[in-house]
Amino acid sequence: MLYPLMALGFTVLFVLYLLYLLLIKKDVQKARSVLFPGLFFIAIWVILYLLVLR
Repeated sequence: MLYPLMALGFTVLFVLYLLYLLLIKKDVQKARSVLFPGLFFIAIWVILYLLVLR
């Protein structure tokens, strides 16, 4: 059952991508446009895992 590890891996990739945009590319506008859909995606997965693992 590797599904929780996949979600954790995607979350780590998301954070690394945000850090890349902010620190290396210095593109705050692009980071802001990626932030909210990414957080929404992570929130949906957290809710699904809480419902399934309950």
